[in-house]
Amino acid sequence: MMALRHSAPLSLAILAACGGSTSEQHQEAVDQANRKEAEARAAGVASPCANVSQCGVLVFLEASATCPRFAYKPYSLVSPSAAAASAAAEQQVVLAALAISLAPPSQITCIPFVALPPVPSCVANACGP
Repeated sequence: MMALRHSAPLSLAILAACGGSTSEQHQEAVDQANRKEAEARAAGVASPCANVSQCGVLVFLEASATCPRFAYKPYSLVSPSAAAASAAAEQQVVLAALAISLAPPSQITCIPFVALPPVPSCVANACGP
């Protein structure tokens, strides 16, 4: 299962390294990153929590932006789907970085900017910013 999960990103990475990147491969990488983000967001539920130590923040990277930014979502670390959410979010960042590397060159210069992740909180048994 692990090998199958990583086969598509690996094949795209090999093509990119060999100079075989096309707009179709870029779009496929963007689509994979977007699907993985949707998976992570669905699994990253806000409850339950009894205190802030049971809350975390999922991190995502924009896959299709010219100047990509990070996005964040608070989630419960003690929910049954917490491990799946965390794993999917980590895979999304890898896929998004691959998509960015496969993107056609841009004439736009990006200004470095990093938004800090929100500080999680636990209010009414739900994690939030």
